[in-house]
This record gives sequence, structure tokens and C-alpha cells, in this order.
Amino acid sequence: MSIIRAIAFFALASPAVALAAPHDYRLDTVHTQITASASHLDFSYPGGRLHVKRGWFRFDPDDWSTAQADVTIDTASIDFGDAAWNDKLRSRDFLDVAHYPTARFVSDRVEKTGDRTAVAHGRLTLLGATLPLDLAITFNRSGVDIYTFKRTAGFSATARFKRSDFRMTRYLPDIGDEVTIRIEAEGLHDENARNEAERTRNSPSTAHQTEH
Repeated sequence: MSIIRAIAFFALASPAVALAAPHDYRLDTVHTQITASASHLDFSYPGGRLHVKRGWFRFDPDDWSTAQADVTIDTASIDFGDAAWNDKLRSRDFLDVAHYPTARFVSDRVEKTGDRTAVAHGRLTLLGATLPLDLAITFNRSGVDIYTFKRTAGFSATARFKRSDFRMTRYLPDIGDEVTIRIEAEGLHDENARNEAERTRNSPSTAHQTEH
């Protein structure tokens, strides 16, 4: 066992780590991925990746009722692996990123459904409309990353919504109405995460990128 791994092992084993408490986490945008997919004439369900612009969550593995989440997504980052199709998705026919460069999910409450599962009941803001959205969440683990020595928590999640509810009706029904979202998320312990996210969102330099 390497020295680094040995140190991390003892850190993980130590009661001083005290992971069982409400902590705020800043989303690690490297290890957080969002994909969106929809039917193409029922032949296939291709998906594309979206980049998380910023976000934070609060989590206590012993008390999910305290959980919160607030995530802002860069809609212009949509990538289905084809430049022409990416441009189409960024156009007014779909995400209209010139007018709505971000989407945002904010949780209202989290309902635990199993030992490691829950539903985050919240609101999705997309194309200027804000509608209810539920995320089905699986808690993967929390602990100290043996490479960075940072307290980390990770989740997987899924959600579905109808794009027509957000007035995105182009090419229906050939391109399916139901959009499936899959999320892999990691957060780094940061008690300033919430304040920093709000400060960034409200700063004059990013005001033009906030939700309409």
C-alpha cells in the first residue's frame, strides 16, 4: 500500500472525519456529467452531454430531509457528437441558447425511498418556463478521495420530462417528446459552496447568462 493510500485509509477510518452531518458540497464539474436522450423515429434513443456551469448540494447520509440541491446547466454546451446537429439543437428550434443560455434545477424537498435511494422533488427552469421535475436519486458513497484528500459525495440520478411542456415542439413526433436525463454527480466538501454559487449567479459579469 502506497503512503498516500495508507494516509487516506486512516483518514477514512477515523471518527474525526464526521461525515454523518449536513454538509455543503460544490459540484465537481470534471466528474459530474449530464446526458439527455430522446427517441429518433423509435429507431434509437441517442444522447448528448451537457456541461454543469455551477452547482451545490447539501447532504447528510443520516438525515435526507435536510438535503438540498441547486444546479445550473450550460445549454450551449450540448454535444451529440456532430457539429451540424449541435448547432441545430442550440438554435431557436430547440434550446435557443442565444436567449436562454442556461437551465436550472432547484430542489424543494427530498423524499427518501430506500436505504440509498430518494426522490428530489424540485423545479426545472428551461426556455424561460419553470415546471416541476422529480429526480430519482441513488446515493453511491461519501468519503475522502484518496488522491485529493477531499471529502467527496457521489450520486447517480435519472429524470424524465416532455419537451413540449417547455414549448420545444419542433419535429414532433419524429424526435420524441419525452426526454430522459441521466446524471452522474460528485461534490467536494465546501461550506461556502452555496454562497459562492449565489454570488457568481448574481455578479454583473454573468448577469446576461442567468435564466430569463
